Amino acid sequence: MLRRLVPLLVLSLALFALVPDARAQAASKDEPVCLGFSFGAWTPALDWHGAGHGQMPSAGVLQHAPSGRDWASDAGAEMPDSMLILYPAWWPAGVRVELPTRQPALGDTIVGRALAFVANGAVKAPEAKVRAWRVECRR
Repeated sequence: MLRRLVPLLVLSLALFALVPDARAQAASKDEPVCLGFSFGAWTPALDWHGAGHGQMPSAGVLQHAPSGRDWASDAGAEMPDSMLILYPAWWPAGVRVELPTRQPALGDTIVGRALAFVANGAVKAPEAKVRAWRVECRR
C-alpha cells in the first residue's frame, strides 16, 4: 500500500510546486495582451468578390496600427473575453476569432475558430481553425 502512495504523493507535491510559477506567468486583466495568429485552410475558400465585397481596397489606402500591425477590436464589455474582431489587410471586412481565452500564458498556443465576414448573406461565411499565441506589445 505504501508503495502506491509514495509516487502519488510525489506527483501531488510536484504539481503543487508548479502552481505558483504558472500564476506568476499569467497576465493581470489590466495589462494589455498582444497576440499573433495563424489561420488554417478556409472553408469555403476566401473569395473577396464572391463574398459580395466589390473592389478589394489597395494596400496603400489601408491604415495600420502602430508598428505596422493590422487592426483588431475587442469592443469592450459588449463582447465576451474569448472573442476578437480582426481587420487584416487580406480581409479588411473583418474576421471574428473565438478563443478559449484572450490571455494565454507565455509560451502557450491556443486553438480557436475564425469566421470571415461576408457582405452577401446568401453566401456561406468562410471558417478556419486559428492558432494564437502571446507576442510582445510594441508601441
